[in-house]
Amino acid sequence: MAKANDLYIEVPAGQWVFREGEPGAEMFIIESGTVEIRRSARGDVTIATLESGDFFGDMAMLEDQPRFASALARTDCRLLRIQRAAFADLLRQNVEIAVRIMRKLAARHRRAEQRAAELQAALDQLRGAAATAAKPATEPAVRPPRPVTPLPPPSAVGPAVLVHAASGQRFALDPARTEFLIGRTDPVTGITPEINLGPLDASRSLSRRHAKLLSEGGIYFLREEVGTANGTFVNGQRLATGATVPLKTGDRLKFGAVEIELVAA
Repeated sequence: MAKANDLYIEVPAGQWVFREGEPGAEMFIIESGTVEIRRSARGDVTIATLESGDFFGDMAMLEDQPRFASALARTDCRLLRIQRAAFADLLRQNVEIAVRIMRKLAARHRRAEQRAAELQAALDQLRGAAATAAKPATEPAVRPPRPVTPLPPPSAVGPAVLVHAASGQRFALDPARTEFLIGRTDPVTGITPEINLGPLDASRSLSRRHAKLLSEGGIYFLREEVGTANGTFVNGQRLATGATVPLKTGDRLKFGAVEIELVAA
């Protein structure tokens, strides 16, 4: 059973946070653990897996509607609970939470648009195949366009670590993860990023959500987050906010006043 205080609830693995169709007057931000979002309308399948820093339950809370889906704690979870009545005050007091929520909502919209485009392309392909099959046998088939050869991707880095030269501290990059948040601990929510540079930042130049290190096919990319102060740099070049830049072994990365290096593990 979930244990709760004024702000946080502790949910053991296998426990439902809420069920589809229940009233929803609160949302949750995951401080630790993994939560599955499930839809019984699709045969009780998992439609999303959320981890630390993600949030859920916002649709029912904002729209004052029953829960659209169920939320199940896949591991032991610690969740920040935000009541509808306190939501506006929380956004006024912590701009970074507001930016985080807007960023997540934008990402959801982008994924929905991409999925819709993929489904439309598949439908067009099926319609084209059906039209071709319906043509007389004597009519020559339309030759499909020649595929475009993509440009070669950046070289894969392979297993890697981030090293802070001044202290020698190393931050291992779990090859099973595809995303690492870089920043410092958020004192409001208590959420700590995967790469916590706060203890190395004596001048407090880091933002709580400073940048994201992304991994795809053994290649690492760096992207500065919205609302970041004091800049993000790769080999002395400042990144534009939101721009995704590929990395290679030996690159010097700087977040505010903290400089680290990407090296082979």
